[in-house]
Amino acid sequence: MISRGIHNMARTGKKEKIRIRYYECNMTKSQHLLAYFFFAVGIGMVLFIYYRVFVVSVAGGLLLAGFQEKNYAGSVMRKRQSRLRMQFKEFLEIVSVSVSGGSGRSMENAIIDSLHELRLIFHQDADIVREIALIVDEYERTGIPMAEGFAELGERSEIDDIVSFATVYKTMAGKSGEYGYIIAQTRDIIKDKAEIIMEIETGITAAKSEAYMMLILPLVLVVLMSVIGSGFLDALFTTAAGRISATVGVVCTFASYVIAVRATEISI
Repeated sequence: MISRGIHNMARTGKKEKIRIRYYECNMTKSQHLLAYFFFAVGIGMVLFIYYRVFVVSVAGGLLLAGFQEKNYAGSVMRKRQSRLRMQFKEFLEIVSVSVSGGSGRSMENAIIDSLHELRLIFHQDADIVREIALIVDEYERTGIPMAEGFAELGERSEIDDIVSFATVYKTMAGKSGEYGYIIAQTRDIIKDKAEIIMEIETGITAAKSEAYMMLILPLVLVVLMSVIGSGFLDALFTTAAGRISATVGVVCTFASYVIAVRATEISI
């Protein structure tokens, strides 16, 4: 079994190859700080709308931003995994076409040649391009079987499709001449799953948009009534009952946001 404790950086010849753990957050410190600052400002503005107290708004924004930044970092990680899954589907399409048709082309050559097309479809720094380049580089330089490279990628990505492909590849390596048929079947299964995932994610995106609109609407109403209400909401910012009502509104707003986010985090 390939250990998860593999070093993040692996040296191959004179080149330094990055091995990313896709099940971990790979944001830089500056990205974390920028996201924290953004959420602190946003949450602080929401609190100011309800309380009109600068100190409370700043303190609450700084406190709650840490929680929201962690949620954001998790969503970035999941999006990167999803993007790699879709890119891997394209990789399988290329390899399947290359080894099908009875040309006798080996899997290794098909994978090596796929790099050119992957660079045309995606950019040079795309995750799938970097990962396939790493597998090819290790195969050509040190003779490490590509099946092992895909197995290691499956562990680092925790993507079922890659794990399944690595298992199939390892099983048929050197034992079958039906590469084209087996890869085509594997591609079709993964393609069908990817299409289902895309349909589900489209529905989730629409539901998220509706939920966010419902969350923003109360804030817009409070702002509009504060501006054009001729003192209609003054009691909300000056009396004890108003403060309690504002607190209830804040709690409901953030609770609704958390519920909306959690409800749309579906693992497929």
